[in-house]
Amino acid sequence: MEATLGKIDVHHHIIPDFYREALASLNLPAKILFPTWSPEASLAFMDKHNIDTAILSLSAPGATIAGAQDNVRALVRQWNDYAFKLRAAYPERFGFFAALPGLLDHEGTIAEIQHAFDDLKADGVTLFTSYGGQYLGAKTFESIWAELDKYHAVVHVHPNHSFSAPFTTPFLPQPLIDYPQETARAASDLVLSGRKRQFGKCKIILSHAGGTLPYLADRISTLAPTIFAGILDENSPRGTDIMEDLKSFYFDLALGGSATVLDLLLKWAPPGHILYGSDFPFAGDAAEHFDGSLEEYEMHGQARHSCYRGNALELFPRLRMHRQ
Repeated sequence: MEATLGKIDVHHHIIPDFYREALASLNLPAKILFPTWSPEASLAFMDKHNIDTAILSLSAPGATIAGAQDNVRALVRQWNDYAFKLRAAYPERFGFFAALPGLLDHEGTIAEIQHAFDDLKADGVTLFTSYGGQYLGAKTFESIWAELDKYHAVVHVHPNHSFSAPFTTPFLPQPLIDYPQETARAASDLVLSGRKRQFGKCKIILSHAGGTLPYLADRISTLAPTIFAGILDENSPRGTDIMEDLKSFYFDLALGGSATVLDLLLKWAPPGHILYGSDFPFAGDAAEHFDGSLEEYEMHGQARHSCYRGNALELFPRLRMHRQ
């Protein structure tokens, strides 16, 4: 790879000390560890992996760990202000997706969206796949999508723990199997509810190569309007519109750099819709494996440039001011 072809990493987490302290209050099992993090660690990782810019985000379980509504709002504001200051210190190296309260807090969420875009000039927002047992296409979240649509927001969707898949065995932590399924569920819910088409000014990035969505897309688009037609309502897309909407997402390559995934995604996703992602620092040593696989995968120069940075530059015009 040419040394000048620096990547833009759209899936890069940060764990400030105040968020780690909030996590400590959850009394998580000893085997569930959150990696150490510092700005210097991010920069060192970026330099090692030839990443020019990382768009920072909050990972699961998110700010709702703070409990009471006022505490959640305060933690979100603290995280966003921290990310804003970090971007200000390194404007060429960092951007950020603003954190939001749980979407069931409509008033707090809309206020934070306005603060994020009007005051902090955030590069986008992070949403999790579900809130309070409801996926992102739920009618109750319509006002929030309307607000995001008003800003033409870039929305990075990250999986969180499934409310429908209880912990049953220590050999199957949810990030291993259920996170890819949660991503497919949330994306399918957005499409089949009609919310994806209704708020089409939003550009939605799905984590981890879209989870299982590319693999299941033909099954979803064929069965939903036929043998499961009863699930659709007046807002739902029909016919070929379902597949069109499923393909309209963007897909980051975090933990998705293997040849098996790339063979499918590059064939299925529209041009311009694949973005580089590292999942730092949670990927740990796996980052070396997936980045190595991505580097070894046969891809012509323009396609690699597009995945590594070109497509991201279309989503984040601010970055064009620094480097093309």
